[in-house]
Amino acid sequence: MSNAHAADHSIENPGNLKASALMNGVFGAMVAVGAVAFLMALSNDPTTAWTAFLRAHFYFLSISLAAVFFLAIHWITTAMWDAPVIRVAEGFTAYIPFTLFSSVILMFGAHTLFKWTDPALMHSDPVIMGKTGYLNMSFWVIRTLIGVVAWIYFSRKLVGGSLSLDAGAPFRPVYEKSRKLAVIFFIFYAITFSYSAFDQLMSLDPHFFSTMFGVYTFAGSYQAFFATLAIVTILMRRAGYLKNLVNENHIHDISKMMFAFTVFWAYTGFSQYMLIWYANLPEETGYFMLRFNEHWENWSICLFVGRFFVPFFLLLPRGNKRCEELVFLTACWVLIMHYMDLNWMIQPVFFNDGPRFAFADIGTWIGFLGVAGLLVSRFYQKNNVVSTKNPYLPESVFHHHI
Repeated sequence: MSNAHAADHSIENPGNLKASALMNGVFGAMVAVGAVAFLMALSNDPTTAWTAFLRAHFYFLSISLAAVFFLAIHWITTAMWDAPVIRVAEGFTAYIPFTLFSSVILMFGAHTLFKWTDPALMHSDPVIMGKTGYLNMSFWVIRTLIGVVAWIYFSRKLVGGSLSLDAGAPFRPVYEKSRKLAVIFFIFYAITFSYSAFDQLMSLDPHFFSTMFGVYTFAGSYQAFFATLAIVTILMRRAGYLKNLVNENHIHDISKMMFAFTVFWAYTGFSQYMLIWYANLPEETGYFMLRFNEHWENWSICLFVGRFFVPFFLLLPRGNKRCEELVFLTACWVLIMHYMDLNWMIQPVFFNDGPRFAFADIGTWIGFLGVAGLLVSRFYQKNNVVSTKNPYLPESVFHHHI
C-alpha cells in the first residue's frame, strides 16, 4: 500500500490501557488465592497440587506461545486483516518470561509427576529403560531451559520490532529483520513446543508415545489462542479502545480462524486415535483404554462433543461469526474445553477412578490467570493498544472486505 493511499484516512490513537487500582487489586488477589491453594495442597496431597500446577502452567504457556506463532505469521505474510488487533496479540507474549519461573518450579515436582524419574522403576521396566537416553532429569532440565530462553528471546524481538514502529522506525528495515527472525522462530517453535508437550504431558505415561501428540497439542493451543484473542478484543472494543478500529469484519476473521482450528483439532485428535487403534500396540492403546474406562468415558465423550461439535456448529453460519455476543460466548466455551482437554491428558494417569476437582485445581488456575492478567495488562498500560504506525492499518480499518 502506498503512503499516499494510507494517508487517505486518519487513525485516531486510542493510547494506552487505563488500568484501575481495582483491576490490579483483583489480579493480585487471584495470585494470592492461587499461591494459597497450591501450598495448602502441597502439604496435604502433593499429587493433586502438582497436577493442578502442571495443568495451569501448560494452559497459559500454550496460549502465550501460540501468540508468538501468530506474530511470526503476521511478519512473514504481512497480513492486512489483523493490523488493528496485532498489538492485542503481542500483549499475550508478556506472560512468556514468567514461564521461566513456572518451569523451574515445575522441576521440583518432577519426582511426583513423572514415573521415569524413579531409578528403581527405570531399571525394572524394559520399555522405560530403552528411553533413558531421552527421559533423564539432566537432559529434561537442559532442553526445558533452552526452550524457554528461546521463547523469551524471539517474543521480545518480534514484539520489539512492532513497538519500534511506534517510536518512528521505518517500516521496511523492521519488516525485513522481523521476517527473518520469524522464519527462524518457526523452526525453534516446531522443535521446542513439540518436545515440551512430550516432556510435560506425554511422558506422564512413559510407556506411551505418539508422533501426532505435538501436533494435537498445538492445534488445541492455537484454537485457544484465537478464543482468547476474540475475548480480549471484544472487551477492549466495548471499553472504547478499539471501538472505531475493530468492526464485525475483524471479529469475523478471528472467528474464522477459531473455527478452522476447531476442525484441525478434531482432525489431529481423530488421526492420533485412528492410527493407535489400527496399529493396536499395547504401549499405545493403554493411553486410550485408560481414558475410556467406566470412570473417564463420559469425560472423553464430553470433550470431543464440547471441543469440536459445539463450536463447530455455533461458528458454522457466516452471521454467527460476525455476532459479537455469540463469538464471545463461544470463545469462553473453547477456553473451558482447553482446560478439560489438558485435564484429560494429565489426571487419568494419577486418578484412575475419575476426575477430581479440589480447591487446588481451580485455585491454582486462578492464580496463574492473575499472573497473566497482571503481566498482560501492564504491557497494554506501557504501550499503545493499537500499532497506529502499521502501514496496513488504514487498509484494514477502512477497506476491509471479506
